[in-house]
Amino acid sequence: MLFLLGMPACEEKKGTENGKEEPDNEETLDPGIPDDYSAIASQSYSSQWGPYNLHDPTVIRHEDQFFIFSTDVAFGPNGDCGIMQRRSGDLVQWRFMGWVFDGVPPVALQFMEQNQPGYRQESIWAPFIYKHEDTYRLYYSVPGNDGLKLTCIALATAATPHGPWTDEGIVISCKPADPFNAIDPAVVVDRESGKHWFACGSYSSGIHMVELDPATGKTKDETDRGHLIAFRNRFHDAIEGAEFVYNDETGMYYLFVSYDWLEDDYNVRVGRSDKPEGPYLDIHGNDMAGRGDNLPMITAQYRFDNHPGWQGVGHCGILKDEGRYFFVSQGRLGSNYYLMNLHVRQMVWSPSGWPLISPERYAAVPATTITRESVAGRWEHIELVHISEKNTSVHIVLQEGGTIESFPEGSWSFEDQVLRISFAEGEAYACRVFDEWDWENGNPTLVYTGMNNAGRCIWGKQITR
Repeated sequence: MLFLLGMPACEEKKGTENGKEEPDNEETLDPGIPDDYSAIASQSYSSQWGPYNLHDPTVIRHEDQFFIFSTDVAFGPNGDCGIMQRRSGDLVQWRFMGWVFDGVPPVALQFMEQNQPGYRQESIWAPFIYKHEDTYRLYYSVPGNDGLKLTCIALATAATPHGPWTDEGIVISCKPADPFNAIDPAVVVDRESGKHWFACGSYSSGIHMVELDPATGKTKDETDRGHLIAFRNRFHDAIEGAEFVYNDETGMYYLFVSYDWLEDDYNVRVGRSDKPEGPYLDIHGNDMAGRGDNLPMITAQYRFDNHPGWQGVGHCGILKDEGRYFFVSQGRLGSNYYLMNLHVRQMVWSPSGWPLISPERYAAVPATTITRESVAGRWEHIELVHISEKNTSVHIVLQEGGTIESFPEGSWSFEDQVLRISFAEGEAYACRVFDEWDWENGNPTLVYTGMNNAGRCIWGKQITR
């Protein structure tokens, strides 16, 4: 059955999106986006929700605009059921465009009502969007009420991300006794064969992958429940939110997954494979489908000076746009972790071909010429570790002579645009350095993001030269 689904329109004059030209001074670089939005959390202010009440984003570009679709959740709560949608012309200023659907679409709703008497339409979770030929495919997750593991993932299609959307029905579903969870969809396409692979799973038994029929966007075999591509140690260990990207330079496919609980130690791990269906290996060569926790961990809870910090930095979407990569996620404010903000960050690549995430949110700061002399100075430094209390910045000084203040065995160098930092012999981090906006202090600065051979990541931002 096909059911045309429209999207409520927002007035063009509302929101915060702009089409500003490249800034030429510090004042115009400031995004002007406060982190605490509790004063406008009510649904009566929804036209101002551009970067706010954002959870589980998926992102895509259409023409000269970027679109984000996300889970129905809001501080309060103050939301409707139907998948939130936002758009932007610059990845910095975002306009909230309302909800894609008016409640749960009919086919998915019928499934839920048949299997959970008294089912309530409360939210739609974790959408995923991609374009196949001339059609945009939007997958979405419908959960049961009250923690019941009754879920389905359904599909809607449209000619553009603006809609209207056609309901194509259920792709995969699960009931409480099933050994997998039909939640958190993601699709990756084989660049050589053209095969489409579909991943899902959240908490219950890891992440599974099944082949799709490219013509329909649904599973080739409706009885196929696929194969395991990521697990941890136990059946209910927290792992969720699969996302994929292909890197043209390395020729590898990358799998991103989130670990742990979103209100505290939420963090993102990554593995890679030469085939989209896996196996995906971590930096130590371990199969992510096997038991154990994998590295690298590329985001985690953290705090710089002059700010309450962020937690719940996970369940990412990846945007690959004209040779640039962006990591899009939620961030929960340290002073009130029920406030969920949109975080868009640049994603760069280590010399060894692993993704590195910027320690600061993207603000379209113009690039400057970075030299060894400009890198020297005082930096706030964070080592990303799983114990969240330790992810607080400390100050280090990269001295002009290549030494590091207070680290007798430490050294640093900057050659071929790679910053190498060693705090002790045998412990070297290879870092990328670039310009960003210092959201905590309100000025442009340099940042670094790096990784050592063991998969341990570090972040830094320059305070003074």
